[in-house]
Amino acid sequence: MSGGIIALIVIVSVLVLALAIFFILVPAKSYFTAIFSKAYISARKLMTMRYRKMPVFDMVNCYIKAKHGAVAVTIEDIENMFITKCDFNKVVEGMIACKNAGINYKFETIQKLYLKGVDINEFVKECLNSKVVDTPSMTAVCGDLQELSAKVRLTLKVNLKNIFSTLNEETIIARINETIVAKISATKDHRYILSTPQILAKEIYDAETDSGNFYELISADVVEVALGKNYQADREKELIEKNHLLEQNRLEERRLTAVAVEQEMKARTEEMKVKLVEEEMKVPKAMTQAINEGRFDKLTDYYKIQNLQADTEMRRRLADGLGVMNEDEYDEDFDDED
Repeated sequence: MSGGIIALIVIVSVLVLALAIFFILVPAKSYFTAIFSKAYISARKLMTMRYRKMPVFDMVNCYIKAKHGAVAVTIEDIENMFITKCDFNKVVEGMIACKNAGINYKFETIQKLYLKGVDINEFVKECLNSKVVDTPSMTAVCGDLQELSAKVRLTLKVNLKNIFSTLNEETIIARINETIVAKISATKDHRYILSTPQILAKEIYDAETDSGNFYELISADVVEVALGKNYQADREKELIEKNHLLEQNRLEERRLTAVAVEQEMKARTEEMKVKLVEEEMKVPKAMTQAINEGRFDKLTDYYKIQNLQADTEMRRRLADGLGVMNEDEYDEDFDDED
């Protein structure tokens, strides 16, 4: 065998051995995929990533995606995201979405948003589209004791200057509710708010309720202003009822006083009748004594007195039996006589 053939065999053997070592140490599929996708990654880097037990193929695909999306992400950035247990595919997709939407954020900013728990795709949609939110109906009492309730419709948009702010939609709504209640309470006449409800929106803008917030307040429109309870009318009604009750108590007191006086007069009348009977009982005894003492000249005088008493008694009993006609009966008899 000639020396040239032996040399050729040795060279081929070395090449085969080198290729075998290359394919054993380097993930060939990822290597050639990166080359053909025009996202070159050195074999040494791939071998290091494989030795560190990283998902090389997925990371290479993510790098290729970043290159094709024209976003500034290196393979080292993807390695760091994997180390920090960050979903590098979502971060890269978020960067591409931001670039396509015209939002120029660096890789570090997008990564911070992801670590904050923000869905990057939803974040991009919110940046492109405004968000409409209705506040709950807030109720307060004006200076004239008229209750008013107001409801506001808000249009919000992501404030690109405050994307790392911890103040969110709930904070804006709470501030606006506080502003509405304060404005209604400070208004003396509820008709002022009913006639100019836009004064509430102006108060919301003046209060800068979106200051330092993740969202920016684009507009605030008052969609409802409703009347509630009228405490002034209720107070007047209670006062009228109280006065009515006091008047009823006063009349009842007068009635009870009149009844007591009537009962007292009846008792006094009965007492006088008893005294009269006692005095009348003394008359026969006195007359007998007068006859015995001879103070009556004739016996006929005694009978005349008896007849006078009998006549008086008869008249009294007739009067008691007939009674006194009431006023209605008297008027009817009077009309009949006419």
